[in-house]
Amino acid sequence: MYHQEVDLFALPAESVPPYTASAAIYDHMMKEVNYLGWARYLTQLMKVAGLDSRRSKIKGQKLCEFGCGTGNICLVLSRLGFEVTGIDSSSEMLQVAGQKVARRRDNLHLVLSNMVTYTGAEKFDRAVCVYDSMNYISNIESVGQFFQTVFGSLKPGGVFVFDASLESNSLNDASLFVQRGKHKGIYYHRKSHYDPKARIHTTFVRIMKDSKVVEEIHREYVYDLDVIRHLFAQAGFEERFAAGDFTMLEANNKSERVHFVLVKPSHD
Repeated sequence: MYHQEVDLFALPAESVPPYTASAAIYDHMMKEVNYLGWARYLTQLMKVAGLDSRRSKIKGQKLCEFGCGTGNICLVLSRLGFEVTGIDSSSEMLQVAGQKVARRRDNLHLVLSNMVTYTGAEKFDRAVCVYDSMNYISNIESVGQFFQTVFGSLKPGGVFVFDASLESNSLNDASLFVQRGKHKGIYYHRKSHYDPKARIHTTFVRIMKDSKVVEEIHREYVYDLDVIRHLFAQAGFEERFAAGDFTMLEANNKSERVHFVLVKPSHD
């Protein structure tokens, strides 16, 4: 019989794509994350670009979350009054999100698509992309394409708030990426490694269900602030603010996480 103390990394495992096997236990692994507070922080940041955060003013605003995962941020933003579309490339994560939407009867539209190459016809007033989603984009060219995709998806005057995990996050908080647990009969272990030369943060997730062990390998790519700024400026965005570490203070290269507030010029 398996005991939780056994190291899953000592067992043979089949390789599976990221966010496939882990989708069923993702919310349990992330149970410490304050999604309500994060969504409210996003609306606070939007004020910098002139958005009134009162529900009466938000109501009817169309918002898209790129990389919505299991829908935790989407659901909060929907309840705050936005008409929300969530985009993600993992059908397994969207299935979990869809169960929440159906159960809670939220007016929320989910789309299966790679966020870099998304080509939906609808134009949005607001867009968000958080929790390292941008860091999963593996090269500078694709990051630039992603900003162009978001730019094209927004109405003139539209606001885009996204975050980026910087190198300080990988260097300072390595212990946060080591985890083991059990949820609904599924055992999991996580551990990670940061390569400062390649600037890649790799997280290994081992999952055991019914005596079968699988492994997901998640790679996040760390970009400098000046590179990120160059790429979204090339796409046509204007920067309003870059907030460091969940504050309303200006970010710098020593920040662990930066939230950018961008605007698509209304004269476009």
